[in-house]
Amino acid sequence: MQILTQHEENIGKRDAKQPLVATIGFFDGVHLGHQYLIRQVRKIAGQLGWGSAIVTFRQHPASVLSNRKSFRLLTSADEKLSLLEATGIDYIVLMNFTHELAQLSAKQYMKLLQRDYGIQALVIGYDHHFGHNPSLCFKDFEQYGAEIGMKVYQAEKYPNVEISSSAIRQHIAKGNITLAEQLLGRKLP
Repeated sequence: MQILTQHEENIGKRDAKQPLVATIGFFDGVHLGHQYLIRQVRKIAGQLGWGSAIVTFRQHPASVLSNRKSFRLLTSADEKLSLLEATGIDYIVLMNFTHELAQLSAKQYMKLLQRDYGIQALVIGYDHHFGHNPSLCFKDFEQYGAEIGMKVYQAEKYPNVEISSSAIRQHIAKGNITLAEQLLGRKLP
């Protein structure tokens, strides 16, 4: 796994001849739902003969947008990167989440990922939205992809159970450790 950052010297560091299939998210906890999504990214990348990538952030978007200094996370940055590496992904694009990034439209953000990191396909989580307009849906992302020459795939939802980092944090806060660990797919430290 190679980590690509926003620093100019890292852009284009990888083999630019190989396009990437990516997904976007914070991936706090790298829970079973995240792992399921990442397997889909790797499968599509394998079918296309492309590299696989995860676009993630150093800061949780909510901690930046709400200016909350103490935002409780399931994993530290190092733990998250280690868990992501264990998924077998080829690249991690590690970005700083800023107010400026949050102001980009989804189409502008997709163009940035395509231009700076060679991402030519996105796998969009079933409930994921990005860009400053939260009312966008998969059809919008698909249309933007067609306009800029990027393939867009809709991810399948993890079967039979709703999994989210927020729900896992709530289970931990309520003392439901066994359930939290089941959703994470591993024991808590």
